[in-house]
Amino acid sequence: MGKKNFTLDKTWRLCLSMWRWIAKQKREGRDMEINGLKAEWLRKKGITEDIQGNCFFCHYCPGHCGACPGKKVDPSFECTNDAYQYYDKPIAFYNKLVSLNRKRKQKSIRKRGR
Repeated sequence: MGKKNFTLDKTWRLCLSMWRWIAKQKREGRDMEINGLKAEWLRKKGITEDIQGNCFFCHYCPGHCGACPGKKVDPSFECTNDAYQYYDKPIAFYNKLVSLNRKRKQKSIRKRGR
């Protein structure tokens, strides 16, 4: 499941699915670190390939944060932003991803309508 097998849409679907599950775990009071939760989700889904940073966005654009799928929607997106930092605020991070995905889909609809 290398990058060549990852379309941008698949990257978004996997990322959202992972973070939806992580947010649910945190809402339910699970006290496991984020990296452990990410690794657990990958195991549960049978994804055995090494995913860079256990992050589908990082895997999609290894070493190029400027090409991050989140930045393609909002150039100011940073996964380490204090308002929704993925490690410390996973629920806020998931909510940010949902918001970005909504914008991404709206942009796609507008492009097709041209």
